[in-house]
Amino acid sequence: MAGTEAKTGPAFAGLRFLGLLSAFAPAQAFASAWIAPEEGQEIWTNVAGARDGVSFAESSAYWEVPTGEDDAFVAAPWVETNYDTEDGWRAETTIGVKHAVSRSERGVSAVQAGALWVSHPQEGCGEGGAEVRWLAGRSVGETGFLNVEAAGRALSGGCEGARLDVTAGYRPGSNWLGMAQLFVDAPLDGRDALRAQLTLVHFGEEGRGLQVGIRGRIDGEEVEPALVIAVWGRPGG
Repeated sequence: MAGTEAKTGPAFAGLRFLGLLSAFAPAQAFASAWIAPEEGQEIWTNVAGARDGVSFAESSAYWEVPTGEDDAFVAAPWVETNYDTEDGWRAETTIGVKHAVSRSERGVSAVQAGALWVSHPQEGCGEGGAEVRWLAGRSVGETGFLNVEAAGRALSGGCEGARLDVTAGYRPGSNWLGMAQLFVDAPLDGRDALRAQLTLVHFGEEGRGLQVGIRGRIDGEEVEPALVIAVWGRPGG
């Protein structure tokens, strides 16, 4: 995903757009292990679904701007409406940096750390905290990739959460990208969940893309079906 990776031959041809990857689940979008191309990456996402018999809507943005060959600035605000809070909404924002720790011909690992803000924390915990994330990605064949991310989150006052995201991607053509994703979430509010998502992205000119897919729980609880639509591009583009 780094400008370097995106230009190192066929092994990374299928990874050029991995810098656009985000995890569409009840949390803000996150980076993948590869640093974004020099122009940076921007994703605007909207999700609509049902939970506990009540409709909900999510909106999020993800920005990644490289600051060097191995480093990038990342920001990810997220908001959900029609949720079971007194205000009928909740939101989170993460602002931090990502650093590529190691690289090989077919893979990369990175760490990401930043400040975290949560609008409706549990009683006794503050709104501010931090998140640390470990990321690893590897190309599979000439057109596939696998990305794994593990994150720990903490708020002042003792609230803690964790997350594991696994993504398998396949590019059947230069303008198409299919992704199967699994999200294991032990969030700050204690409501553990296992979700799966299938999406397809079509790319047009200058890296702009439209992503459409579905998401739902697969842990035996209510499915919570949701429609995912995202627009990918470059910051300011």
